Amino acid sequence: MGVEEDLAYGRKLLPWFSGFLQALYAEGMSRKTFRQYRDNLWLLGATIIREVSLYEEYQDDPLEKLAETVADDGILPDDYDQMTEAELRAFERMCRRFEKYLGESK
Repeated sequence: MGVEEDLAYGRKLLPWFSGFLQALYAEGMSRKTFRQYRDNLWLLGATIIREVSLYEEYQDDPLEKLAETVADDGILPDDYDQMTEAELRAFERMCRRFEKYLGESK
């Protein structure tokens, strides 16, 4: 468990995050909405890496972990208890959209 393993696992998630953001950008959504999705994606990545690190699941397939994490409105992000109801709904919306993106990308 440690920083090197976390970085390596995070790098495996980046192509999926990048593709999702590029798809959102191509849709022409507003800058404010795009930033909200980007920030929530950052939270999602941090949550995945924390969980992988905590349970030492570095051998797990990153795509499977990502799909499992966004399914059913997504996993609750770290410090979710400090988020407003609107922020939680926005995070869930991003997870649903990411789940749809992953399904279309397969």
